[in-house]
Amino acid sequence: MDKGYDAKRIYEKAAGMGGQAVIPLNLRNEKQPPEGLSRTRTPVCSMGYEMPYWGCDKKAGTLKFRCPHVLGKVDCPQGSNWCSSSDYGCVVKKHVADDPRSFCLPHRGSREWKKLYNLRSSAERLFSRGKEKLGLDNIRLRGRAKVTAHSLLCGITVLASAIALQ
Repeated sequence: MDKGYDAKRIYEKAAGMGGQAVIPLNLRNEKQPPEGLSRTRTPVCSMGYEMPYWGCDKKAGTLKFRCPHVLGKVDCPQGSNWCSSSDYGCVVKKHVADDPRSFCLPHRGSREWKKLYNLRSSAERLFSRGKEKLGLDNIRLRGRAKVTAHSLLCGITVLASAIALQ
C-alpha cells in the first residue's frame, strides 16, 4: 500500500490475519522520532549513528541491527568499546509484534522490502484498468453476490486480454 494507508490499526489488522503490511512510513507532522530510533525507525547507537540492518529471524519475529563502527560504516570517535566490549559490537534486536508500524519483516528500506513494495505496482495497474476500462468505479448492481460476480468477470476479461496479447 502507499503512504496513505500508514495507520496503526491497518498494521494490527494485517498481523491479526497472519499477514504483513508493506507500507512506507508517513511521518505526518512528526516532530521527534521515538527515543532510540531515527526518523526511518532504525535504531541508533549510543553515539547517535544509525545501526545497519543485519537480518531477521522470521520465526521469532525479530530484526537485528549491529554497531556501525564495527561494520566500517562510520568512524566512531569512541570506538566499539564505548557501547560493547565484544568484537562483534553492540547488537539491538527489535520485535515486530511490539510495534508493527515501526518495524516489519524484512526491515523497511532493505532490498527485500523494496522488492515486496514494488510488487504493488502490478496490482495498482490492474485496479486502474478495472476502473477506467471496465467500469468498476461505477457499478450499478445491488448485492454483494452480484458485485462480486461482476468484479470477477472483469478480472477474467483483463487476464484473457493479457493472454491474447502474448
